[in-house]
Amino acid sequence: MPPLDPDRVASALVIRHRAGGDLLLTTPALHALRTGLPRARIDVVVARGLEPLLAGNPDVDRVLALDRRSLPSQAALYWTLARGGYDVVLDLVSNPRTALMTRLTRAPVRVGYDIAGRRGAYTIRVPREPLGTTGRSILRYAPEAALDQVRALGLPARGVALRFQVGSAARERIATWLGEARPAASAPLVACLPTGSWPAKTWAPERFAQAMDQIAQTAQIAETATVVWLWGPGEREAVAACRGLMRRPSLLAPATDWQELGALLERCALFVGNDSGPKHVAAALGVPTVTVYGPTHPATWHPPEGPHTAITAEGLDCLFCNANRCPLPGDRHMRCMSDVTVERVVQASLGHLAKPRGAGGRAPEERACASP
Repeated sequence: MPPLDPDRVASALVIRHRAGGDLLLTTPALHALRTGLPRARIDVVVARGLEPLLAGNPDVDRVLALDRRSLPSQAALYWTLARGGYDVVLDLVSNPRTALMTRLTRAPVRVGYDIAGRRGAYTIRVPREPLGTTGRSILRYAPEAALDQVRALGLPARGVALRFQVGSAARERIATWLGEARPAASAPLVACLPTGSWPAKTWAPERFAQAMDQIAQTAQIAETATVVWLWGPGEREAVAACRGLMRRPSLLAPATDWQELGALLERCALFVGNDSGPKHVAAALGVPTVTVYGPTHPATWHPPEGPHTAITAEGLDCLFCNANRCPLPGDRHMRCMSDVTVERVVQASLGHLAKPRGAGGRAPEERACASP
């Protein structure tokens, strides 16, 4: 096909529904697309409930929600896509549903991953996972996969920094909650998320509680830290139980949407948790992170730059298996999690907290990493 003329592209569609973390990892591609197609209207299809992740994002003009529980909602979305008049479509999921959605647009340029059974939906196909000289997939930071589709249009990448905008309404709600919770004004806030979407990538709750106790009371910090326990839909009871294992006082965060989560995290000096969507929000906001990894690989899911520490077990041949549930029996079960000690998490956390803090709780060089 002839080279794409950016000045003649009036509208572009990006399809990236599913998990919130995956959507946030798409934002470098949205930024590259906006920069490369400055005249285009950019629409993004996301899963219902994830719209706040793109609220205020200057690289997005319209967010279209896909509600997989509602057939009328899906039909309305398909009708919108069919009548959208898009010039370019990027299918960053490339499953049977999104391949159908891409076909429905009848866009002259349709980019997707080169997957059997879906190739016909795309005019440009790119490898899902580029292979190295040994024939094995090349490990790289997750945003690169979406950027491959942008590069396939002949547009350059513009870095891999995640982008997330926190709105004033969310900031006001969190400020009100903090005023009622009354943590010590000079104490750093440490956000902890002990849950995870996969059982296999969840560190033991009692270890999180032990780590938070040690972090909160250590003399290395000018003043004791205040721990804020985060939770998502269906997780409140489990997180409250984890919080109950702490000896020192701590706070249980209120129910939040993604915007309010961002408003809370930007007040924190540190995020500690499992590999998760909220971890990516923290990274997008320049908040230092300490993340425990097991079945997922830090090379793919951990920011390559910035104040972020990845902690993994050592000497296991089963690491980075990418299994939702550990299939190993007996003493080998969940070793990638159980072999990570409390001391390692505490030491990494204190290293971040020991840095001088300014407004927002972070060191000046760390605040500079946050997206504008």
